[in-house]
Amino acid sequence: MPVYKYFGKPALYHGKPLFHILSNLKNFGVGRIISRSSFEAEPSHNDKPSFYRILWVQPLMDDKSLEGRVVAERVRHGIRYTQPVQLQEVAPVPDFRLVAKDAEAEYCQWDKVRDFSPELDIIPEPKHYSMPPLLKLLMERNLKERNETPGEESFLLPRYKTARPHDHEHTATPGYKYVKEYHQEHERRFEGTADYNYSDLISDDLKVTDHISILDQLPEEPPMPAPAVGMRLYHWPDTSRRHKEDIRTEEHNTIYP
Repeated sequence: MPVYKYFGKPALYHGKPLFHILSNLKNFGVGRIISRSSFEAEPSHNDKPSFYRILWVQPLMDDKSLEGRVVAERVRHGIRYTQPVQLQEVAPVPDFRLVAKDAEAEYCQWDKVRDFSPELDIIPEPKHYSMPPLLKLLMERNLKERNETPGEESFLLPRYKTARPHDHEHTATPGYKYVKEYHQEHERRFEGTADYNYSDLISDDLKVTDHISILDQLPEEPPMPAPAVGMRLYHWPDTSRRHKEDIRTEEHNTIYP
């Protein structure tokens, strides 16, 4: 039995570009179901299917048959979006697969698919993040130096001010250039405060058993040292330019009033 040994990175996708499939179908595959190999590799695909239903196609008829416009109905994780999506950005990615007509009912599982609901599909996120310990210590010292009284949100990072809209997914092309697939936006609900605590990710053999507060052991920050009398400021010699350092003599140790 022959032994196969593969070299290099494994294939990122296991399908075809979208227009390589649609160009060989009647009416460019309008009404057909298109899936992606990356969707089928997800563990929840059997319970919450993801696929597209082609609505409108306009190929560019280029040499490699990669470009064009595609409008499709999007079903992602068992949710059917009410607004169609455009797939021209991700069409050249070799990740698409045609679903046979006799297997569409079994593959789509329409009884498990529901319509997109703004009330049900809200993404909960924390409104604030607590500061890391060293950053919090620095903020406390700065407020103390300015004689300011800290407020309720002085030591919290506002997540709701930096959150970006959840209306797209990133897809890596074979050249590892990420393209965006825009879809219907999910609203977000900001509430609560999240902590920068990742202790659950540390293995048991690396955890510290004796909990000692490191911040209590840190000394007060001393002032910056100033140059003293007789201190000679020394620069690192630049050997690439054949720099010659002056020889130190007794004249340099003499201080004239």
